[in-house]
Amino acid sequence: MSETASLPRACSRLCSDHGRLDSLKIVTSNAFKDPTVLCFPNPLEDRARYSYVRLGSPDQIRILELFPTEDPTSRVRLRVHHADLKDLKVAYTAISYVWGELDPDRGRLVECDGLRAYIQPNLHSALVRIRKRKRVSQFIWADALCIDQVEKDTTQAVQDAANKEKSVQVSMMDRIFSHAEQVIIDLGEEYDDLPVLDRYQAISEDSWASVNVAAGTSSLENSIETLKNWPLADSSSTFWTSFRYFVYRPWFTRVWVIQEYALARSPVFMIGSHFRDEKFLTDAVARAAQHLEILYLRRNFYSGKTHLDVVIGEAFFYVSEKQEAIFRICETRSRLSVQRTFCELFHAATTYFNATNLRDVAYALLGLSDDEDIKQDLYVNYMEDQRDLSLRISQYLVRRRFGRYPLYHCVGDIDIGYASWGFNLTNTREGLPNLIGPYGLSRRDVFNACGPADWVRKMSDLRADGLTVRGWVIDTIQDLMSERMAFDAELKTPSDVEDQSKFLGHALKWMYQVAMLQPLPESEFIQSCWRTVVADLAMPSGGEGGGFRRLREWTHADRCINTVEKVVRNRYKSSMGTLPESYKEDLSDTEADDLRIYSESFTFTLGHKLALSTEMETPCLVPHNAREHDKIVIVQGCQIPFILRTYYDEKGEYYRIVGCVYVHGIMDGEAIGDGSNCMDIEIR
Repeated sequence: MSETASLPRACSRLCSDHGRLDSLKIVTSNAFKDPTVLCFPNPLEDRARYSYVRLGSPDQIRILELFPTEDPTSRVRLRVHHADLKDLKVAYTAISYVWGELDPDRGRLVECDGLRAYIQPNLHSALVRIRKRKRVSQFIWADALCIDQVEKDTTQAVQDAANKEKSVQVSMMDRIFSHAEQVIIDLGEEYDDLPVLDRYQAISEDSWASVNVAAGTSSLENSIETLKNWPLADSSSTFWTSFRYFVYRPWFTRVWVIQEYALARSPVFMIGSHFRDEKFLTDAVARAAQHLEILYLRRNFYSGKTHLDVVIGEAFFYVSEKQEAIFRICETRSRLSVQRTFCELFHAATTYFNATNLRDVAYALLGLSDDEDIKQDLYVNYMEDQRDLSLRISQYLVRRRFGRYPLYHCVGDIDIGYASWGFNLTNTREGLPNLIGPYGLSRRDVFNACGPADWVRKMSDLRADGLTVRGWVIDTIQDLMSERMAFDAELKTPSDVEDQSKFLGHALKWMYQVAMLQPLPESEFIQSCWRTVVADLAMPSGGEGGGFRRLREWTHADRCINTVEKVVRNRYKSSMGTLPESYKEDLSDTEADDLRIYSESFTFTLGHKLALSTEMETPCLVPHNAREHDKIVIVQGCQIPFILRTYYDEKGEYYRIVGCVYVHGIMDGEAIGDGSNCMDIEIR
């Protein structure tokens, strides 16, 4: 479409809005070298609100013409063009940014086709900075303006039409970003320590490989010595505090950025008024995060000190999670030729990324998946209820041989309006579910409660939202703790983690109370409970990159648990008043290391609490919302058992998932015997 093609539309709308054609004046603008600028006798604030004209075909998109200015403080002026992606007449730049909040008090006023429009402050800031780059018109694609963000106060018919068009436009996002001549990634305001990140990026790939501990190309000690020879931040640098805040800028965990960065022909990073090339993320940000991890490992595991440097410790606490997200973003771009299923992408996205609209957690990945016909099978639909999408994703994964995965990452029996096995789009990343990968197996097969049994499932014959699996009802639960461990989402700072040490005191008190209800001697029962608290898993020293192992397979497991019991028992006594408050344990370096190893495994306790199984009389680590008489069920082909809750309707008995459970003593197939008592279990 020509540059003036939208003028008749604008005139028609303006005449309709204002009622008089003589309110519109078309004059020549020497300032902008644009003979078709729309000028009005009234201020922008008093003009009609910009409204969208529907696109003409499913291949059309809107492109913004951003007018230049010699006054950097002047109003942002835009014109909207309709363009066909199959027959583009103009090259455009797409913007990857974070929306932020848009409310009446914070929206930024811009001129759009001569009318007033409001955009998010983040987008407004990006447009102002992009406008400074060139003294000519630039053609821009930005979702907040190019996709109709229908107002809630419009009629239902208008909202439905806008949402229908939005669904089509969102399903085209991969095409929009891959067709863009350039993608500008806006990382927000100025960053004072940008020169430090530039020094990381200046190191050659071959040189950096010599300190890449994670890749196995260097030892920790050699890496430390090599890094000292480069002009980078050392462990005492204030850079690490500022870097922690930098990677907490929301772009790094916005789910859409995976696709926007991965598919961009030529990505450019914009930090304040500074621009950096596409290697900035991999060679500057990611390398700085790797350096921080090396410093953390060195001081925590190998320095001989029992107390970690506060700056490095806190910085690593905040950066480590973001580091994984950054790795996922970089990996997706570097492995575009590698086939990736939707479930594999979804696993990473729901673990490390988020979205304002939870539907986008799924929709943002459709253009990256290699699943055949995924856009037809898992189509974008913004008129669909979130609970329906939740179930539809789980049904899709079941059809695609990933059915075990949503069982572990499901909504659960919280809202009766949701299918309990529908996928939880708000992943809290707590506890045992994190052990389960896209193919429904625990990492490194650490558990195998179902033995060699294969996964068998089918959609329910009785209920539209049901799933029938095969499995064994093993036991029920009783005597649950009243307190539970925090969720991952509640652990915002290192002090939050320290506060959760109170859980151990509550756990010990529960152990004392319950010990008399089971046959083992108290000391032996308490030992098994300490193993249960961390799901019998630990991360021994020196194993960076090696992952966790079962405590039963670790030579020093008993020593580690004895140290934990000693510390917790003394703290418990102190809380009961039998020890003075000033009492502190003097721990040897070995004991301090053992205590750290145990605490590292609390990730499997998150969102859970202790309970006792009724028949087996063994400790269990159950979901926070488990109840007495809930059933312990091993599903055929699933390595970790589930807690299921019984319900009845006019069609008979069915179950709803509560969550997964660690049951001490049955995690390696001990409970299923010869498997002869396997039965159909209907879940909804």
